[in-house]
Amino acid sequence: MIVVAILLVLLPVIAFFLIRFQRHYSLYKDGTWVVPRISGRLQKLEVLYGRSLEDATEQYIERRLRVLLTGICVLWILGLGVLLLPAGEKESGQILRPAAGEDAVGITVQLKDGEVSTEVELAVGSRTLTDEEFEDAADAAIGVLEKKVFQNNRTSQYVTEDLIFPDNDDTGRLKISWDTDQLSVIGRTGTVRREELESPCAVTIRAVLTDGIRKKDAEFSATVIPWKDTETTLERALRNLTELEQAGRDEGVFRLPDEVEGVTVHEKKNTVRELICKLYPFIVFVAAVIFLLQESRSKDRLKKREERLQGVFYRFVKRLTLLLGAGESLQGSLITSAVVEETYLTPEVRYAVNLIRTGSSEPAVYAELGRHLGLQSYVRLFSTISTAAPRGSSQLLGLLEQEVKDAEAEAKESARRQAEQASQKLLLPMLLLMVVVVMIVLFPAIMGM
Repeated sequence: MIVVAILLVLLPVIAFFLIRFQRHYSLYKDGTWVVPRISGRLQKLEVLYGRSLEDATEQYIERRLRVLLTGICVLWILGLGVLLLPAGEKESGQILRPAAGEDAVGITVQLKDGEVSTEVELAVGSRTLTDEEFEDAADAAIGVLEKKVFQNNRTSQYVTEDLIFPDNDDTGRLKISWDTDQLSVIGRTGTVRREELESPCAVTIRAVLTDGIRKKDAEFSATVIPWKDTETTLERALRNLTELEQAGRDEGVFRLPDEVEGVTVHEKKNTVRELICKLYPFIVFVAAVIFLLQESRSKDRLKKREERLQGVFYRFVKRLTLLLGAGESLQGSLITSAVVEETYLTPEVRYAVNLIRTGSSEPAVYAELGRHLGLQSYVRLFSTISTAAPRGSSQLLGLLEQEVKDAEAEAKESARRQAEQASQKLLLPMLLLMVVVVMIVLFPAIMGM
């Protein structure tokens, strides 16, 4: 406590000098070793010289001072709280004992004889019950035990399941020991053995409740029903079958009967048919998963094709326009523009040009090429080409120049959307990382509760 009190005095003094240093930074910066050292560190981390180095140093020191002052305030408040906390449940040398039935508490006692002193641990036990309190607690416990002991059975006079013999009462103040007059039928732990009984067996159960000083007895009566009076047809058949197997162990072969107690008996073997029947749902599930994975891959390939085609559209249209403007033929410009990109577009354009060279209608081939590529931008482009190509290159060139402008705007918009999607994809890992950090911070506190 003395150390805490000294620190509570020193912390405000330290804070006073830090605040003074912060307010009069220009006066102290040349007379202290801290500023040059920080400047040298910052200069190693970044390319800073002259005024920029001075500004960076001042900002760094200001941030560090703010952190130090905040920490000092928190530590001072924490220390003040420690001093104001009560010293414990001790007033004038009186220690509050635990309630009856609770564990003892340990306290540290200082023994001093003149100049010699020592500290020892003293266990303060729980308060004992008075005679009246013991009788009330025992009577209440007996009333609860009458229901609790037989709760797994129909009644106390129809016992077929194990009994519940608790070691303590519900309050924990009394310990309970158990005994019966028929230990071969009901053991001291409540285990019921009724396989060998030929008729119902009456058993007296004795419970001894004690608080360590006084004792009180309680008796309960129970009737255990023989196994054969409660077993089902299948249980009876299994018992007889087990007896047959045990009786014939001197023979090399156990002959399984066809019927026992009216129940048919046959050995069950895991045949190939049964194995396939068991695995069939799993096989169907695996086949469905494989099919869905293949469909997903097909969709991924289609999506990749569309993204690639859309990604090269602007460059394709721009190169096509430049080649036509330079005097290249339409078919040659298409093939050259497509081959440069080396994408899904190349075989489609080659095939279309080959159809035109073999005598197919040029407008029809261009229109079909746009529909086959599937993207709206290509449908629009080749629809324009199929319409304007028969009218001459000059009109087509003007339309393509407008198409280049539209494609450039679409390319910029597509780049913006991709940037937004990339930032959204990073959001989930950041959230997961934040959850992990929070769990790491909270785990020691949760384990300490």
